[in-house]
Amino acid sequence: MKKYYRWFIAVIIIMVVVIISIVIGVNHKSTRGSLPLSTISDGSGGAIIAWESGTGIYIQHIDATGQALWQKGGLLVEQAKVKFDPYGSLQTYFTLVSDNAGGAIIAWDDKSSRTTDFNSTAYFAPVPIYVQRVSSAGKLLWDKSAISTGDNWEIISDGAGGVIIAWDNYKPYYKALHDDYLCLQKIAPDGKRLWGDAGLTLVTSSPFHPLTEEEIANHVTGTISRTLPTYTGTHDIVTDGNGGVIVIWEEEGEQTARQVYAQRVDSQGNIAWTDRALVGSGIYQYNSLRADNSGGVFLALQIGNQGPIYCQQVSHNGELLALTEYFPDTLNDGSGGTIRMRIETIPLYTPPSQTHIILYVQRLDETDIPVWPEKQVFSTREGYQIGNLKYTADGSGGIFLCWQLEKENVAYSATYAQRLDASGNILFGETGMSVFGTSDTYQGNASTLSDGSGGVFVVAAVGKGAFGGNMVYAQHIDHSGNRLWKTGIRIDQ
Repeated sequence: MKKYYRWFIAVIIIMVVVIISIVIGVNHKSTRGSLPLSTISDGSGGAIIAWESGTGIYIQHIDATGQALWQKGGLLVEQAKVKFDPYGSLQTYFTLVSDNAGGAIIAWDDKSSRTTDFNSTAYFAPVPIYVQRVSSAGKLLWDKSAISTGDNWEIISDGAGGVIIAWDNYKPYYKALHDDYLCLQKIAPDGKRLWGDAGLTLVTSSPFHPLTEEEIANHVTGTISRTLPTYTGTHDIVTDGNGGVIVIWEEEGEQTARQVYAQRVDSQGNIAWTDRALVGSGIYQYNSLRADNSGGVFLALQIGNQGPIYCQQVSHNGELLALTEYFPDTLNDGSGGTIRMRIETIPLYTPPSQTHIILYVQRLDETDIPVWPEKQVFSTREGYQIGNLKYTADGSGGIFLCWQLEKENVAYSATYAQRLDASGNILFGETGMSVFGTSDTYQGNASTLSDGSGGVFVVAAVGKGAFGGNMVYAQHIDHSGNRLWKTGIRIDQ
């Protein structure tokens, strides 16, 4: 089977625009001008925070009292090679995971060497990917050397102080056209590469090639072709709970059909399943892959572009198990049940065109029977919108929620938090509480993290004026809704 490409680059541009629109949704201003942030628990009631500023990527460790434990202003992980543009493309992208020993492992890519000339072949070249471990004492432990070059990388903890990373180690054919190679690498706590110097190649796409004489004689249009179905460069990974990984990837068929496959790689880098598992035919819903706590995974698929979304469970041995309805905003309640969130957008039909947004929350037991009925947590006023909804379990069967309330056409956004207990009682007032106690600054990219004691950390990029958040602030809220750090503490100085 063949597929022929004439307008490939145009299609890619259209797809990127569509994807961005889907991801942003009601969030379209929530990350405008904000510093990129990532936050994880230190395992001892504190938090580890990473961010990118104009001078590079930094990381800091704070304890439960807000005391900075590492270098003042943060430990520099990677020096910026170009000026940071809060409105432009990031020169680096990073992800933070725990090293299970009070420190962190951070991965990033470096686009600084890439030309800005879209017409140049070099613009589409793969970029280097780096991984570094930071000890609990704030020391960089691994030598700086690129794991590989590529794109679409994901990293997870292996549960024993190391990490597993997956990436598309693509090879350019011409500009945006490239052959794709799904690669994996496991890195030990001491930085040693365990699955060979170049990693393990799990899936290879069919290569592009110029039209053959036979194809030209058959009046095939276009100039290049590739065999279908083939790996598209899209994938995701999740731990198998035993030092290995389960990998999900997409393959494209004729007429843009999609098939999603899964394979497990054990802790030694061996292929665990004799046959890869065909999870389903449909569109893989990004950010929906999660472990099932039994060595398997849950994966959401959409049947058709406008069809229903299902959650497919795959067992530890590759067997397809239950197929259930998919709820994108779902949290484990810690007792076998779930807490689900649903946002309803209602047009107001008033000039200018505005919407009224309502957030509902409901808790269900392990059999999906409601523990308490769906409750309205907040409702926006006319002229306001909600952005960047985040949530985390409170450790007692309840939930913390955090969101930005943004006024239309104004470069300010206040961060609010709410808590519902295990019985569904709304604890932080009818409209929630202001996290930083002020609404006259821009607050973006907020994230939440349980403190392990019934409270929550909230970290956000905060700033004045139209240029958005250029400072990193943290707040600690206890189980009763008290702001323990007044208007927050600044992390980046």
